[in-house]
Amino acid sequence: MIINKKGFTLVELLAVIVILAVVMLIGVTAVGPLMTRARKSALGTEGIGIVDAAKMAYQAEQLNGSSIIKPTSSVCFDLRWLCTNKYFEKGCDGYSTTTGDKYTGSVLVSYASGKYTYKYWISNGVYVFANIDPSQVDANKATDGTTASANCGSASTTGLVKCTGTSTTCS
Repeated sequence: MIINKKGFTLVELLAVIVILAVVMLIGVTAVGPLMTRARKSALGTEGIGIVDAAKMAYQAEQLNGSSIIKPTSSVCFDLRWLCTNKYFEKGCDGYSTTTGDKYTGSVLVSYASGKYTYKYWISNGVYVFANIDPSQVDANKATDGTTASANCGSASTTGLVKCTGTSTTCS
């Protein structure tokens, strides 16, 4: 009589499970830092988006005859103000219905010696990205933190126009 012994033993099955677990552990530990770096990079990209929104707002307010924002004014645009006035949409009112992102931040538009400069602070609730010196790449990294300053990094510029909150006008 011939006995048919097809199949795997318990030891062979356990060995395969252990090997798969080790491979998964290596994969997860390698992907985690990549995802963190991608989230920080995306936050910097959103910061560029709010700078573009602030540029549009600065120009539009001048074209609409704003008595406060002059071509040589330094202006602090709060993210909530940009959202309220439809210059920026992603993450407005603290939450994005599509991505779950919640952003806080501001953009400082400064005028000096015939040149405009833009500095921004943005947070997604986990990281804060401050682009305060475009000439220094190392200074423009995302850091751990929960909120970005809503008033242009506590800028105390004399004659600074502030556009903050849900108001449709600047003060």
